[in-house]
Parts: sequence; C-alpha cells; structure tokens
Amino acid sequence: MTKKLAAIAVFGATLGVAGLTGIETGSYAPSLTSPAHAAACETKKAKDDLTDADATALYDCIKDKLAEGYKGSGLEEATAFRSWFVPNTNTFVSPTHGKRFVQHYINDIGKEAYLKYDDVDKNVMPVGTIAAKESFAVSKKDGKVRPGPLFLMEKVAAGTLPDTGDWKYTLISPKGKIIGQTGTESEKKIKFCHGCHQNALEDYDAMFFPDVDYRVEG
Repeated sequence: MTKKLAAIAVFGATLGVAGLTGIETGSYAPSLTSPAHAAACETKKAKDDLTDADATALYDCIKDKLAEGYKGSGLEEATAFRSWFVPNTNTFVSPTHGKRFVQHYINDIGKEAYLKYDDVDKNVMPVGTIAAKESFAVSKKDGKVRPGPLFLMEKVAAGTLPDTGDWKYTLISPKGKIIGQTGTESEKKIKFCHGCHQNALEDYDAMFFPDVDYRVEG
C-alpha cells in the first residue's frame, strides 16, 4: 500500500469508526446487532486471536442467517449480491465498518475497474457499479457470532447525487430494515458512509480496497 493510500485508510478508519458509534453503542442496536438474531455459531478464541481460516469458517456458519435477514429489505440487490464477484481471499476485519468482520462483493458492471485496485485512474467506476459488504460481529463476552448490517454503495448517473459524488449509500439491518439511504429522508443516518469514502473520491472514485494480502488478482 502506498503512503497516500495508507494515510487515506487510517483517516477513513478513524472517521468510519466514529460514524458507526451510534451503531456500536446501541442507538441502532435493536435492529443491527440483536441477540435474538444470533445464529448458533460461536468461538472460544478471542477476536484478535482468530486466524483468517477461523474468520471465514464463522462467516460460513452465519451466512445463511445473514441472507435471510437482508432479504427482508425487499431490495433486489440485497439478495442478488451473493452471486457477484468476491475480491477478497477471505473474510476480514474492516475498521471502517465498526471493526466487524466483512465479506465484500462487487457486481459485474464494476468488477473490471475495481480489480485494478490502487492502479485505477480517477473516476473510473462505471455507472451501475454496486459494492456490497455484509458483516458480522463476535461477542467478547461469550464468543457468539452476531449478524451485522449490509452496506451497499451504488454509482448513479452523473449529477444525480452531487453531494456524495454520485454514490448512493444504503444501510440494511440484519432484520432487513433499511436504516438509511442516500437521497431519502433517512440519509442523515448514514452520512458517515460518504464521510469516510469521500477521502478516496478524488483518486479512486470513493473506492477502498482489501489489504494487499487479501486481494484476489484480476
């Protein structure tokens, strides 16, 4: 990772975690990390001791529960994303998504441009690109795996959403509730999404990429 990318990642991580404070501390807790939605998946290892294989195994355990919950949003992309390309080699922790474990997907429209990673030119993501990150958390108290929200970002036509660089962000709870979406009355709840991604807007059209050790080569 270049120095510039590293700086963006650090800044984005700090802002992203701050933006997700409400989610982490409970203002959205009933809909985003409900114990009632926990699957029968758990680990006896501390989160920081989990290997890549451990994290991926936990994802494999919880993924059906995630899909079931996100489907309740009624959004086509909330179910279609599972058929898209996965650019990460394994499940990983994302500092900018509440320090949750995430699995990343990119649709066919955006795949070619995204797989250039930090070699991309400015503003190359084509209209219709959709990136998705589904997430889960591991409880420090009992090691149980709890479903997390689904994060979506879609590139829309130029001039449609100028305040966010023509990116539409959507946040869906594990129970399928649309918590916030750009361009609607609920967008104030997800301002932190663009607040983080705007740091990569000029050079990478708002895209962040997996750590170099976790990238699938195009």
